[in-house]
Amino acid sequence: MTERNHDGPLEGIVVLDLGRMLPSAVLARQLLDLGARLIKIEDPNGGDPMRQVQPLVGGMGAAFTALYPGAESIALDLRSVEGANRLKNLVKDADVLIETFRPGTMEKWGIGAEDLSAINPRLIYCSMSSWGKGPIGSGKIGHDLNFVAATGVLDLVNTTEVPAVQMADVGASLLASSAILAALFRRERTGRGAVIDQPLVSGTVPMLAWAWADRAAGGGVLSTLLSGRWPCYRRYHCGDGLEITVSTIQPKFWNRFLSLLDLEELVPVGTDDGEKGLAAASKIEGVLSTRPRAEWLVQFKAAGLPVSPVLDLDQAREDGRLHEAGLAGEVKTADGGTLPALGPFIPSLGRTPDRAAPLLGEHGPATGEGESS
Repeated sequence: MTERNHDGPLEGIVVLDLGRMLPSAVLARQLLDLGARLIKIEDPNGGDPMRQVQPLVGGMGAAFTALYPGAESIALDLRSVEGANRLKNLVKDADVLIETFRPGTMEKWGIGAEDLSAINPRLIYCSMSSWGKGPIGSGKIGHDLNFVAATGVLDLVNTTEVPAVQMADVGASLLASSAILAALFRRERTGRGAVIDQPLVSGTVPMLAWAWADRAAGGGVLSTLLSGRWPCYRRYHCGDGLEITVSTIQPKFWNRFLSLLDLEELVPVGTDDGEKGLAAASKIEGVLSTRPRAEWLVQFKAAGLPVSPVLDLDQAREDGRLHEAGLAGEVKTADGGTLPALGPFIPSLGRTPDRAAPLLGEHGPATGEGESS
């Protein structure tokens, strides 16, 4: 029996998710929010490793709980002939298939893109391997830290530690979502499916587009605007030690900001990244240190200035801005409770499914043709 999430734009679209961990999970959540029916195909021996990643909520990983509400789970051993054949039966009625294996793995099992497209020519097959199918990266394993390091992002974020946000994994998921939606749209005109190769390393590409062009043209923005040295675009401490970000790039905002601080004489050095700029930033922080952050934020908000507090994750969860924008709420948990969570990611078109993430194999192994109908 078909499980229905809601009447979103992707209502009636059936997605088979063979992926593991964050990349496929973020992609899955986008499609679920938009109303797709998503069937997660999992190894009977433990399923997606994200299920076991601590902390657990109702016996299930918190991240899995937050990213797979409304999904179904079928346990299949794809290495076996029986499991591969059952997947082929599911493919007959599917619109999209997502996998995150190394190139050649699905082909080795007899369920590669060519095999499955022969069964269902309308299938949109999305591969999210680590490095893609080219001769340099094909067959190599990688994780988010490898991708941000190899593409220059790790150097640009100015940290010697491991970034706490998985930029490549999430970025690749967003790109894969766009590619799948575009392929579905094209299929309406042509009747044909598609094979999408969206490697995880691609996730940093949109983030690097400006930096790449900047460096190729001789440099500029990375060493000026984004250097953290411009007085009009940087972080400052207030009197209670708490930080704010000031993004007064436009002259009207910069002038208004300085007027509130009685520092109009600094107007000419807003974009100075040398000694004058450093001296100006010191003067600004000296004035900001006379009052706590909360008082300054009230004044800056009243003046319509692009100034925001630097919040840690717990503070951001309590801030309310994401809730107000419809980007945060809660998901149901496997034990009948609820878990605060982000989403829907596209609130104008999607909504969080009202069913909890599935238990492993909750919807059973596939048993024959028509299983997904």
